[in-house]
Amino acid sequence: VMEERYFRLDQQHWILWAPDEPIEADFEDLCRRYYEMTMANWRLWVRGLTIPFEWQEPVIRAAITLKLCMFEETGAIVAALTTSIPEAANTIRNWDYRFCWLRDSVFVIRALNRLGVTRTMEQYIGFITDVIDNAQNGVIQPVYGISLEADLTETIAESLAGYRGMGPVRVGNAAYYQVQNDVYGSMVLAAVHLFFDHRLLRKPANEELYGQLELLGERARKSYDQPDAGLWELRGSAAIHTFSSMMCWAACDRLRRIARVMGKVDRTEYWSGEAERIKTEIIRRTWSDKRNSFVS
Repeated sequence: VMEERYFRLDQQHWILWAPDEPIEADFEDLCRRYYEMTMANWRLWVRGLTIPFEWQEPVIRAAITLKLCMFEETGAIVAALTTSIPEAANTIRNWDYRFCWLRDSVFVIRALNRLGVTRTMEQYIGFITDVIDNAQNGVIQPVYGISLEADLTETIAESLAGYRGMGPVRVGNAAYYQVQNDVYGSMVLAAVHLFFDHRLLRKPANEELYGQLELLGERARKSYDQPDAGLWELRGSAAIHTFSSMMCWAACDRLRRIARVMGKVDRTEYWSGEAERIKTEIIRRTWSDKRNSFVS
């Protein structure tokens, strides 16, 4: 295996990836027991899904794949479990995706919520609140490590050839130091469900969470018309991006809705005014009559 040579398998083999320590049990029995426990755990989890009659197999497989992207100890959701798989053959666009992008995590939560999996969202909200508490000067990075690591310095593993020899193999992601103003809206959107789903309503906890979300809203209203790297994480350039501006509007708009359902009249009026102000400016500056669409 180490020398990457082919060899024939003529019987069943078990391989255990684990810390380098003695195994006191019978090796084959141990591996089989781990396998059976893993299968039983996933079957139990799948039984709790709300899935359509059609396309059950691919939906279940996709749900398991998304769930595997969560680090349960902190609630972080990684974009992928891989690094340096090329976007296109023989390019240098090989990125390390083993980190938690605040934007991407919202899409995972939405997909799993539709299948009845709310626990993932609740755990991720815990991650978000930790991010807010640890933010230096109130600035939120677009991406963090699974244990809230802020420094994701990007390096190249020179000794690794890469996927099918198409390096480089990257460790870390330079996007961590970028400004991406859509993160404020992404974090608010991730938490909205908690305030409206009666299965999840916890008044004291939600009051505290609302206060933290308002901090994000304040950052959003100040950042909506400021240059950033955008959701494509452009390296070496910055501009005002419509997507980032709209996500800042979304933060204010959802805070308006949350404040209203919580009976906060003054905050409802405040966030309504901010959302309308930003919306008007976005439409004025990004709508193209010539193209009959919004532009970037």
